Amino acid sequence: MTFLLPFLIIFIIILGIVRILRSGRTKKVLQGSRLRWMLGGYVAILLICTGVSPLLPDEEVIYKIINNSQDIDKESTELYEAANEGNIDKIDNKYINKRWSFGYEEQELTIATENDELISTAVMVERKTENDGKIEAIHYKTRSGVNNMEITELEKPIRIELNENTLTIKNPEKGKLKFSQFQQAFTVNQFTGEKPFRHATMFYGGTSILYLKVPKDLKLVDHSNINYQYIE
Repeated sequence: MTFLLPFLIIFIIILGIVRILRSGRTKKVLQGSRLRWMLGGYVAILLICTGVSPLLPDEEVIYKIINNSQDIDKESTELYEAANEGNIDKIDNKYINKRWSFGYEEQELTIATENDELISTAVMVERKTENDGKIEAIHYKTRSGVNNMEITELEKPIRIELNENTLTIKNPEKGKLKFSQFQQAFTVNQFTGEKPFRHATMFYGGTSILYLKVPKDLKLVDHSNINYQYIE
């Protein structure tokens, strides 16, 4: 019923104007044709804005809606705590962004980054209980969003490559996102009570973790300057 309020207000205004024009007080209230044209034009603008505004999209339907940003904060905290305590396997699979598995029989592994760049994800390393000749990597990512729109599916995963005895960790490929937002015209807002320029952009980045599982006795040589964390 809220969307009918502007129409009701406009109807009352028009009804009042018509009654004034038909009454004997017309000359006192409206002196001259210029004032009548100004008033009529203003009413026409109100009618056009009121009629068009309900047709404008108020949300982008291709995005999932984030109803509560606190849920994202909770997910991020739960993911980090589970990884830090070695309970990452208990985390819901929906947070798994990508998996890798590399066969590796060497005694040492060098960890590096592309062009010595800073990595925008936490890196955690767990040593297995056996030397199984396999390096496993899992990228976990909680939801992210802009305002009330979830953009998790638009984000690309972190990249890793194994070349000879070097495991190179790379940031996700960069992407560009453009957003447009519609809001009611001033002529409508003055009746609905919505304040102009009240909209602010809120970004929720979520938590990103690269979890490495390496053979028990594999020696790691750090050439990355990554502050990765060993999981006991």
